[in-house]
Amino acid sequence: MAEEVWKALSLLFRIAALGLSLAAAIVMATASQLVIGGGGGHESSSYSVSFGQYNALRYFVAAGAISAVCSAAALYLFAVRADFTVVVVSLPLVPVLDAAAQGFLFSAAGAAFATRDVVGGGTSAGRGSSVCDAAGAFCGRVTVAAAVCAFAAVSVATAALASRDAGGGSSEGRRFEW
Repeated sequence: MAEEVWKALSLLFRIAALGLSLAAAIVMATASQLVIGGGGGHESSSYSVSFGQYNALRYFVAAGAISAVCSAAALYLFAVRADFTVVVVSLPLVPVLDAAAQGFLFSAAGAAFATRDVVGGGTSAGRGSSVCDAAGAFCGRVTVAAAVCAFAAVSVATAALASRDAGGGSSEGRRFEW
């Protein structure tokens, strides 16, 4: 019975990781805002702030999409190929996909949080004015996407741990002995 509980828990976290990584990538890909600056006279200037202006945020979207593909493949292999016979270069494929998804998600979240700090005029910038002063909604979306991405990374890690314990209590029953 314990094996079924661990497998169900792993499936739950794998589905959550897939949904969260897709949501994070979509939120970041749609992050843009038109900023209208009021000049001193009759003229006002406007500019657009978008994720595409920052390489780290472009990486975030790409890493989120790649992680979603890795999570979907791991979910399929875990749910359908429950015997874990899919092996590439003598390594089981599901743990490799889990590790890749975690790496992409954690690095993407870190890149987004770092960009948010620099763009937002945080402690490392030390400037008086920032993009986030004028485009607060843009910076809010960046922060939300980074937080969702971090939750997706934790979900992948939890799913990997739960699937490791799905083999039962003894070490012979474990599927991922490296």
